[in-house]
Amino acid sequence: MTHHATHSKPDSPFLRHWLAEALRLRETQREPVDDTAELDAVLQGPAGLDERILQRAALLGEREGLRARLVRWAASARLALILLWVMALFTGMGTAVAALGAGDRPVNLALALLALLGLHAATLLIWLLSFLPGIAPSTGLSGFWLWLTAKFARGPDAALAGQALASLLTRARAWRHILGGISHGAWIAAFVGALAALLMLLSTRRYAFQWETTLLSPDAFVAMAHALGAVPAQLGFPIPDSAVIARSDGLHILPAAAQAQWSAWLIGCVVVWGLLPRLIAGLASVWVARRRLRSLRIDPGLPGWLELRERLMPRHQALGIDAPAPGPAAGAPWSRPAPAAFAGALAILGFELGAQAEWPPATLPNGVRDMGLCDSRGDRRRILDQLRQPPRRLLLVCDARQTPDRGTRAWLAELQGLCPRIDVLLLHRPGREAIWHAALDAQGIAATPSIAHWADADPPPDHD
Repeated sequence: MTHHATHSKPDSPFLRHWLAEALRLRETQREPVDDTAELDAVLQGPAGLDERILQRAALLGEREGLRARLVRWAASARLALILLWVMALFTGMGTAVAALGAGDRPVNLALALLALLGLHAATLLIWLLSFLPGIAPSTGLSGFWLWLTAKFARGPDAALAGQALASLLTRARAWRHILGGISHGAWIAAFVGALAALLMLLSTRRYAFQWETTLLSPDAFVAMAHALGAVPAQLGFPIPDSAVIARSDGLHILPAAAQAQWSAWLIGCVVVWGLLPRLIAGLASVWVARRRLRSLRIDPGLPGWLELRERLMPRHQALGIDAPAPGPAAGAPWSRPAPAAFAGALAILGFELGAQAEWPPATLPNGVRDMGLCDSRGDRRRILDQLRQPPRRLLLVCDARQTPDRGTRAWLAELQGLCPRIDVLLLHRPGREAIWHAALDAQGIAATPSIAHWADADPPPDHD
């Protein structure tokens, strides 16, 4: 394809949509990009609006360097993710070392479990509750990843890349699951590090395990140990028998075999109640996110893309009124009139209003000549031919929902060079009225509130 001149491998569908979203945000936040040359290539390609929007974004993204910046941002995001998970790995190892201690005193099993599983259980519960209506997802670890990515991905359009990614994934209902996958991945790394440290320490040091309580009875601790160890037991992790549990109160000396059972019980609890829930949640998040990303679609009603519809789908425009052929349509009031018909008169011209526009206006004042609609390059050539003998004043009727891009401003400047005075009437206000007024003021073109007001300001002389 033409937009891959500098890279042979075709872009993935996700990158194409990400690039289109970044370009849409850039054009809505700043100003439209001049796409005159790219538009010709797009119109020769596939006829679907979605594909043309993506193709236009690919061409402009390559020309403006936006695609390369997105690729660099993605590389920075991957680096930040690796760093986050490595930090989580070492954090898990440190937590296990702190939970067991140096072996110079007995390990309190309740405190060890709380250190290894407490924060995990709280954050997992918060994540599950975030699926309830009205509750936002937790952004702790994922927020740190975004912050770290922003530190790595400095340069032009770096903030735009992150904003476009969040906007695209939110619209696809995948953003929550992407953030969840990142957080669960960090917890998986933390538990892998914790288990590695537990295995290393328990294999090289002698630890004594006990429970300590003032309020609870031995039977309560026996019940808790059996409840926590029931599922790990299904995977082969042993549960100390009730007598061993009851005697693990620090007041009795237990054999080495009992301490080995407690070691295996502790490892089983970390695997089953820590690692496995995060592994399941992480895989589920990735699966849902990938499934939803496969259904990425262009929403042509969004600002930035809405204005492109008429330009990218010209076959929907000018059906029999912008360039009627000689014959049955030759009697239309604006059909190829002689240039002299407008000389010294007041004239009105519709600019990129689309096929749905009611034209000519029903309230067109007497004496105002209709130059028709201008929706294509052929229309522009016809208008320029008619302006060889220009009207005294020309009113250009435009759609305020469209964006006055560079092509529009160049066309206005060309008309200014041919007509003594040009005014603009904006339909469908407010739309992008502020942008229009800024562009018109920069070119010294006045805006009028209505056709009648414009015509009354300078009534045309009677030439008939």
